[in-house]
Amino acid sequence: MTHTEQPSPLQAGSEARSLRRPERRSLPAQVADLLIDAMLAGDYPPGTTLPPERELAERLGINRTSLRQAIARMEQVGLVESRQGVGTVACDPLRASDNGIVLRALAVAGPRIVDELLEVREPLAALAGQLAASRSTTDDVVTLDERLEAVRSARNGGALQAAELAFFSALVGATGNRPLQVMMRWLEELYGATAPIFVSAFFLPDEVVAGLVPIVEGVRDGDAGAASEAAARYANQSGERLLDAVRRGFGSQDPDDGPAAH
Repeated sequence: MTHTEQPSPLQAGSEARSLRRPERRSLPAQVADLLIDAMLAGDYPPGTTLPPERELAERLGINRTSLRQAIARMEQVGLVESRQGVGTVACDPLRASDNGIVLRALAVAGPRIVDELLEVREPLAALAGQLAASRSTTDDVVTLDERLEAVRSARNGGALQAAELAFFSALVGATGNRPLQVMMRWLEELYGATAPIFVSAFFLPDEVVAGLVPIVEGVRDGDAGAASEAAARYANQSGERLLDAVRRGFGSQDPDDGPAAH
């Protein structure tokens, strides 16, 4: 029997009715992003008034209709508000309803956000250890063992950093607590956005492994107290390394090219 090759939907345009060309971003969306970038850069701090519409449109080289549409987009997510007799007032980006904008604002904060990030890291790690030890399945423990092995196998600082984050993602997954898992994903996004700041902290793989092993053992044994204590201790010790990395000013390193793990 002769095999007749069927055209790929990507090749046969007439058959690919479900595929559409990606839409280009509208001018108002681009303008809104430019204004958001300016706000995050500190050009328009919360409480300040944006320039008058005519002046801002001329500065951006756009018509006032596009500017109004851009401002409307920003108003919808709580980045600005229109005040009668005052104009368009900048709001706090951290209070925006769009999580992507909040993460951008936190990432721009750079080292200033480190202390706040670490404040929540330790208690969340302790809670994750406690719940994982109480609720984990055999498959969860297998996954933790696999993630721990990935930490051992990391060949440079960037790989070690990524493996450690993946380990804690698995630990939180083993808790079965969905709100905690959502918070972990949110922290992962924030941590990912600021990862280059911390990569130089991951130059002692033996210390990282030594800190994670008791967590896995506590979860495997179903010892909530031991797992919680080990997770909190690791978060505290690794937090000190992260702070030291920021103080040393190695934030410019690319995490993929971090220091080799020996």
